[in-house]
Amino acid sequence: METEARYTLVGSFVLAAILAAFAFVYWLNNSAGLGERTLYQVRFESTVSGLLKGSNVLFNGIRVGEVTDIQLSPDAPKDVLVTLAVDRTAPVRSDTIVNVDFQGLTGAPVIELSGGAPGAAPLAAASDGALPLLDASPESTQSLSQSARGTLNRLDKVIDDNSTALHDAINGISTFAGVLSRNSDRIDGILAGLERFAGSAKAKPGIYTLTARTSDGGCSGGTHPQLVVPEPASPMAFNSDKVVIVGDPPDSNPFDKAQFTDNVPAVVQSKIIESFENSGCFAAVTRPLDNLEPSDQLQAEIRKFAIELKPEPVANVEIAIKVVSAGGRIVGSRVFDQRAELAALDAPSAVAALDTAFGKLLSDAVPWAASLPTAAKDDAAKGAAPAGEPDIPEPEAPEPPPAP
Repeated sequence: METEARYTLVGSFVLAAILAAFAFVYWLNNSAGLGERTLYQVRFESTVSGLLKGSNVLFNGIRVGEVTDIQLSPDAPKDVLVTLAVDRTAPVRSDTIVNVDFQGLTGAPVIELSGGAPGAAPLAAASDGALPLLDASPESTQSLSQSARGTLNRLDKVIDDNSTALHDAINGISTFAGVLSRNSDRIDGILAGLERFAGSAKAKPGIYTLTARTSDGGCSGGTHPQLVVPEPASPMAFNSDKVVIVGDPPDSNPFDKAQFTDNVPAVVQSKIIESFENSGCFAAVTRPLDNLEPSDQLQAEIRKFAIELKPEPVANVEIAIKVVSAGGRIVGSRVFDQRAELAALDAPSAVAALDTAFGKLLSDAVPWAASLPTAAKDDAAKGAAPAGEPDIPEPEAPEPPPAP
């Protein structure tokens, strides 16, 4: 029994060795060079450092053979002849390009074949029986270090040829940097001006409004009839939502960051209506409406609504107000002018000063308008013409002739 076991073990080992040999032969026949091969010769006009017999031959990245021989050319000492064994199915043409490439972490050199037009003729052997010959370009064997060395040499030549121009350019840059350093304050001002002109994304304008006058309890029950307040007239300079500056603004112009909720005439109209409503002296206060019956009107004209910088920064608000009856007669007319000093040269202080001056003006204007006689009663007492017709004075009686 023991003898039979030994024979079985030996037989199994021999059988495994035979199968391994067949597998090895099959592998060699299909991928390592025992299949049908065609020999080609490649001529390199430069060194082929690192290339060895047995190095792989690739065609478009696919292994098709190996290097079988490397020798020096007897006719041209600087040339190297490399023999390749390539698979017959590889499409080697007369215009195939040959390069030396490096693969893997170790950088093992390989022969790289590529290119070739579909209609190009297959590479044929020479008439004297020599192997088909492929010529490699001189750059095909340049290593990475050689290529870098060539690039640095060309760069050095460019610098040498243009040394004078480079020297002048560096001097110009140094001079320009000195000019910028000496004029840094002016440049900051120019950049600030451009930022204001284009609109800075960081410095967004603040939105402000004015304050209406609150009731002081002086009137109750609506002693006056309905009052209509049209939008005040104003010069074009004040018809804006910005803070107007009289005179030259500072270089930094801090007031340009202030913006009212609407143009100044519209804001003033709104706050006048609200102030007269809060007084309680009028039955109703409103804007002009299309279907509104003829009513008394408070007509305003904004003459000043600005910041004056000289001699001292102050807010100056001047508004002329007329109260006109429904018959078109002026019941009262007065110019109100108020000022307020700025706490600081900035946008919030400018708006606060304008609001203070405007509040003082309303404190004078509302009681004055409320103290005027009721326009409708005054028109009746004086025989005013109906609404829409002008007052026509009666002709005076002629004087009697002198006594004889």
